[in-house]
Amino acid sequence: MPYLEAATCVGCSPRWIVFGHVLPNVFAPVVILATAGFGSAIVAEAALSFLGLGTPPPEPSWGSMLSGAAQQYVRVAPWLAIFPGIAISVAVFAFNLFGDAMRDVFDPRLRGAN
Repeated sequence: MPYLEAATCVGCSPRWIVFGHVLPNVFAPVVILATAGFGSAIVAEAALSFLGLGTPPPEPSWGSMLSGAAQQYVRVAPWLAIFPGIAISVAVFAFNLFGDAMRDVFDPRLRGAN
């Protein structure tokens, strides 16, 4: 990148280049990937628990809530399937919004736009 070449030409130390230029530009994408990974982990755990491959039965899980009584009583009590599904969706959406907000806070290209 040109700004790294310019910092090298000016005489900045490699430590300053890494901590002053590279890490601030890498931090925002890493935060977004981490929060997207949390959302993916929630969906994966719920899917595995729904199939019976997740956490053991004494442990609570949204996937086991969907597969347990919700399948048997879905016509009589649909809220047994609706509320855990909504909770999964809201949790994943919240992690995605949190990642987007953190990107807005830590992105160096957006700091000068205010």
